[in-house]
Amino acid sequence: MALENVKDQTGNTNPPRVKAERFDRFMKDREVSGFHREEYDDQFRTVVYFSGLQTAGQQQFVQVILNDSIYGMIKVLVGHKVVNEQNQAKVLEYLNQLNNRFGAFKYIVTPDGNLELDCSLIANDETFDPEAIMVMLLNVIQPHLESELLRLPAVVGGPVGVNVEEEKDERPIHPVH
Repeated sequence: MALENVKDQTGNTNPPRVKAERFDRFMKDREVSGFHREEYDDQFRTVVYFSGLQTAGQQQFVQVILNDSIYGMIKVLVGHKVVNEQNQAKVLEYLNQLNNRFGAFKYIVTPDGNLELDCSLIANDETFDPEAIMVMLLNVIQPHLESELLRLPAVVGGPVGVNVEEEKDERPIHPVH
């Protein structure tokens, strides 16, 4: 019997999203809460987990993006619409210095002026370790942001963070597809 026939007989037209299922199991086994899961029917069958991270007295929006590719991503919204024409040169110079110092993650400025910290995860279905996400978030990113969020207001010329009550987007970080 050809493999195609076996696949047809099993009726499995939607194979599991292995990384997402492992992450779900990890969170359930360790009683981790605070993540909202959304599935997308894009070419990579992306699953995005929305959450938050408390750093330096501010709530940072977090996304964990997992899919069928070898890439995953942790995205942290560091500042909502804080980069503008007046501070862009200074901010980009400072972020370039940070990006040269830290290999585990990179800061980016989105087209609408958001400041994000991106951490790439590389793993296929077999090598994916969901604990690495929590280690990066809690042992690397959060301690880094605890100190960095105290410096960034001087660089951008005002408050940094997502606690600012002016324009509120429901999901200010946009998933990578």
